[in-house]
Amino acid sequence: MSLAEEYTEASDNSHLERGVAYVQRNSRAYLLIAPAAVFLLAVVGYPIIETFRLSLYQSPADSNIETFVGLQHYVEIFDSDIFYRLLWQTGRWVVAGVAGKTLLGLLIAVHLKGDIRGRKFFRTAFLIPWGIPYAISAVVFRWIEHPQFGYLNAILLKLGIIEQGVGILGNPSIAWLGVVVADIWIGTPFMAIIFLAGLQSIPQELYEAAAIDGAEKWHQFRYITLPQLKSVVLIATLLSTIWTFVSFDVIWTMTGGGPISSTATLVIHIYQVGLQNGNLGRGAAYSVIGFLFLFVFAIIYLRIYTRGGDEL
Repeated sequence: MSLAEEYTEASDNSHLERGVAYVQRNSRAYLLIAPAAVFLLAVVGYPIIETFRLSLYQSPADSNIETFVGLQHYVEIFDSDIFYRLLWQTGRWVVAGVAGKTLLGLLIAVHLKGDIRGRKFFRTAFLIPWGIPYAISAVVFRWIEHPQFGYLNAILLKLGIIEQGVGILGNPSIAWLGVVVADIWIGTPFMAIIFLAGLQSIPQELYEAAAIDGAEKWHQFRYITLPQLKSVVLIATLLSTIWTFVSFDVIWTMTGGGPISSTATLVIHIYQVGLQNGNLGRGAAYSVIGFLFLFVFAIIYLRIYTRGGDEL
């Protein structure tokens, strides 16, 4: 045996011994978390594995007969124009929704942190949209945007911006905007509360020192508030992106994915294909693709954030 081979074998043995010793030292901790790990595998891991398995079969919803088709569903999905249109509509829905909720949430949080009259009342009031069921809020917004009886058209007519009522949710070009507005209204309170908690953790001494140095409010916000909120913004936007991506009830209640599928996202299409049309295999394939999109996005997002050595 050469010297290099002896060194490699010794190194491998050393790693193995250290690994065994580490497990022995922490055996009690592994035993304590074992029930939780088994529970997570059962409620999270099994559905993912079963969905992937189902995507490899032709599986009608009204039959127990499954026919193995391999990757046929994936090939057909990637060859279809519908998939790329869904990607565009889903991306548009997520980017506009998350950006709106983040900007509005940050603006509200900054104002609620200040010493304003009725601060406790406003903090409580801003939680109301978050506490209302999404379907109820969606129905309310459907009436607000009604072309004849809605408040939105009434206000626009009073201001002279439009000459007659506009059916926002019936117009394929702007229907997605009407749905996004409702989603932003529902999701902004969560972002505002998260940002407000982050703002309150920033030491006040930083602002006092900056004020003594003559820094204006905008410069304090840019060089103190934003860097200190970096971790909070990361987590909040990551969660908001995932929730908006998989959001179903707002779109379905307001438009059902229409008109002419102009507001349909990947999740809406999964429901239509898998449950309404009864093609469970094709619906499962769409679900796996959506899961992989979110998984890769989360990894890239966290890698970019931690590239500078920051930790969550």
